[in-house]
Amino acid sequence: MTIIGIGIVAVLYSGYDKSWFHNWNGVSKSIKDSVLVAKDIGYTGGIGPNGRSMEKYQKRRHWIMNNATLSELMNLTKYPNGTVKAIGYEGLIKQKDFKEKADLIVRAIDDKEYHVFYSAGCEGFEFEIGEYLMRYVLLNDTELPPVKPGAEIDYGLSQSDKEIIITAYLNRNN
Repeated sequence: MTIIGIGIVAVLYSGYDKSWFHNWNGVSKSIKDSVLVAKDIGYTGGIGPNGRSMEKYQKRRHWIMNNATLSELMNLTKYPNGTVKAIGYEGLIKQKDFKEKADLIVRAIDDKEYHVFYSAGCEGFEFEIGEYLMRYVLLNDTELPPVKPGAEIDYGLSQSDKEIIITAYLNRNN
């Protein structure tokens, strides 16, 4: 009987997913349903594998970011999946009404448990969430050439906020 009990526990535990117990309180059904579809897709830049258009996946992520409330986006930053967390963080960064952006970005930089899979054409890359945000949202990565003048994106961050974020990003592996 004990062996059967251990076997049952092992089978149940091997398929366990932290997302089963995510607290969806305060998240509308339409946002939740869209997140559950988007969570396993990852992020794409342009054309996907085998020349397929990935536009509908990009539109879904943007729909979530544009239609979720601040509290719903904050909830997504706690979801146990890198793509969903990135949607939450990115959506909050792009919200004009959200004032705690520097703290949020530093928290994203420190968030190393889950990663974002980003594909561009035939290439795929796995990034920490903070690295994805720095490279593709804030366009401020010390390993890439600077963005051409006039193409910078300002999300309402002060110079002091930017310095705090860059310092956290540069020290992320220490």
